[in-house]
Amino acid sequence: HLADHASDLVDLEVDYTLEENAGNVIAEIDDALGRIESGTYGTCAVCGAPIPEERLDAVPYATLCLDDKRRQEHA
Repeated sequence: HLADHASDLVDLEVDYTLEENAGNVIAEIDDALGRIESGTYGTCAVCGAPIPEERLDAVPYATLCLDDKRRQEHA
């Protein structure tokens, strides 16, 4: 029974994590829609440079160009 209980806890944790991630992505998409409306979509929030189309294809809700994203991740 202990293994069943542990398995159930892992399943609950995975479900919670997936739900939380989905909520975060939805919020980022909503923000991107707001940037489309305001005319700032596709512009890096840090340096103001255009975000390359390839990046927006991969991550449509991106707010940073690749250089600034890398700097953020290494900070």
